[in-house]
Amino acid sequence: MSGGEGAYITRGIEPEDTKQGFSCGVHALDDYFARHALVNDARGVGRTYVLRRVADHDESLPAVLGFYTLSMASAESAHVARVIGRKLPAYPMPVAMIGRLAVDRRAQRRRVGERLLLDALRRVFDASRILGCTGVLVDAKDEDAEGFYVKYDFSTVTAGAWPRRMFLPIGTLRAAFAP
Repeated sequence: MSGGEGAYITRGIEPEDTKQGFSCGVHALDDYFARHALVNDARGVGRTYVLRRVADHDESLPAVLGFYTLSMASAESAHVARVIGRKLPAYPMPVAMIGRLAVDRRAQRRRVGERLLLDALRRVFDASRILGCTGVLVDAKDEDAEGFYVKYDFSTVTAGAWPRRMFLPIGTLRAAFAP
C-alpha cells in the first residue's frame, strides 16, 4: 500500500463508516457491513474495526478500505490439540474469532487484507494477556481465502465443504508480538 503509516487508521466502526459506499464485491460481506456491523458492535455481538483513509490522502481510494469483526468463540478441543500438538482437556477451548474480513474492491491488491489481519491478530494477542484464549479461528469462504490465511500460519481444521474452519495457535501470536 502506498503512503505512510499516518495515511491510514484502524479504529472501531462508527455510523458514518456504513455510509461510505463500501463494496468488496461479495454481497454477503457488503450487506453485513452496511446493515449489521454497527448494530452487532453496539450489542456486543462482535466488534467491527475499519481501516480508514485519512482525509485528503490518496482520494482515489475509498474512505473505508476494509473491515474485520472480532468476537469470542469456542473450538473443539480435538481441533486445537491437533494443531498445537499437545493433549488438552476434552471440553471446548476459548478462542477469538475473526468473523469477517473484507477489503473494498478499489483497495484490493494493496496488502490491505494483510494490514487488517495483522491488526486483528495484535488485538487478539493483547486481549489474551487478560483472558483465556488458545488461538484464533477464521472461516475461509473459498480456496483464495484459505490460501490467504495459510500464508499467516493458519491450519485448516475442518476440510471438505466451504467454509473451512482454520485455526492459529496463541503461541504463534506470542512469538510474533511479545516484547
